[in-house]
Amino acid sequence: MKLSYCTRGILLIVLALGGQSAFAQSESEIPVRFEMRETDNGLVRLDTRTGIVSLCTNRLQQLVCQPSIDGIKVYEDEITRLELENTKMRQELRQISEALATLTEKASIAAIKSETALDLSSTAPQEEGWFGKEEEKKLSDALDFTENAMRRFFSVVEEMKDDFQKDNAE
Repeated sequence: MKLSYCTRGILLIVLALGGQSAFAQSESEIPVRFEMRETDNGLVRLDTRTGIVSLCTNRLQQLVCQPSIDGIKVYEDEITRLELENTKMRQELRQISEALATLTEKASIAAIKSETALDLSSTAPQEEGWFGKEEEKKLSDALDFTENAMRRFFSVVEEMKDDFQKDNAE
C-alpha cells in the first residue's frame, strides 16, 4: 500500500515524538496504547487498553480511523452499564432521602413528646421506688445525658436535612 506524503509525514512526526519520550523513560515504563499494522485496505489500529480494533484509511490527505462493529458495541455496552448504575444510584439516593425524612419526622415527634414527659429530676418529690436515692440520682443523670445526646443528634439530622434540601434546590 502506498502512503501519501501527508500520511507519511504524520507517521514520521508520531514516531519522532514517541522516540524523544522513549529516551526519557525505559521501554518497560512506557505503556503502549495503540499497535498499528499495515494492510491492503489501510492501517489496522489496536487499542491495547480496550481491545478495540479500528481500520484507518487515508481520506483527503487525512488519516481517518473507523472502529469495528465490535468496538462500537464495547462503547455502547459501557454506556448501558453506566446508565444502569446511574439509575440504581438515583434509586438509592431517593431511598436514603425518604429514610432521612422519616427519621427527621420521628425525631421531631420524639422531641415534642420528651418535653411533655414525666420529670424524673432529683428536685421532684419522689416516692420510694425500686432504687435508693443514690441510684435514682444516677438514673436521673443518665437520662439527662441521654436526652441531651438525643437532642444533639436530632439537631444534626435537621441540619443535614436542611443542607440536603439546599443542595437539591440548587
